[in-house]
Amino acid sequence: MSRFTVLFEDGAKIDIADSYDWYKKISETLANNFLLEIKKTIDYLEVNPLQFKITYKDFRQVPLKKYPFVLVYRIDNNIVKIYRTFPTRKNPNKKPK
Repeated sequence: MSRFTVLFEDGAKIDIADSYDWYKKISETLANNFLLEIKKTIDYLEVNPLQFKITYKDFRQVPLKKYPFVLVYRIDNNIVKIYRTFPTRKNPNKKPK
C-alpha cells in the first residue's frame, strides 16, 4: 500500500495555531488533544486520502472526529496538501475557496 506525504500550506498552519490558542485559553489539555486529533487525521490521510469526495473544484474535506473542524486538502500525485482548516460551526459561505 502506498503512502502519501502530507504537507501544510501556510494558511492551514495559521488556522491550526489560532485554534490551538483559542482552546488553550479554555484548557491546555483541550488544546493538546486538538493537536492530537489533527495528528490522527493526518495519519489516516497518509493512507486513505481518496476516501473523501471532492467538494469544490479538486478540493476535498476530512472532518476531525472529536472537534468541529474539517481539513481542506488537495491531492497532487502522492502529495496531500492541506490548505486550510475550517470550523464547521461557522457559516459555510465563509469557507475559504
